[in-house]
Amino acid sequence: MHTFRSGEREKIEIIAGLLQQAGYRISRIRTVDSQFVVIARLEGQTQMEGEHDRIKGIVHHFDIEE
Repeated sequence: MHTFRSGEREKIEIIAGLLQQAGYRISRIRTVDSQFVVIARLEGQTQMEGEHDRIKGIVHHFDIEE
C-alpha cells in the first residue's frame, strides 16, 4: 500500500490514473491538512519485483510525498 500526498490535485490525479492503468486499486482523492491524498494498493498476483523502484521514480518525477 502506498499513500501519495501533494498540494496540487492535478499531480495526484495523474499519478492515480497511471497507477490504476498499471493494476493498482486507487482510493478516492481526499483532502488532509490542505494536501490532496490518494492511496494505491497493488491488485492480484502481479509481479512485486521492481514495484518500489517504480513508486520511487513516480515520487521523484512528480515531486510529491509518499
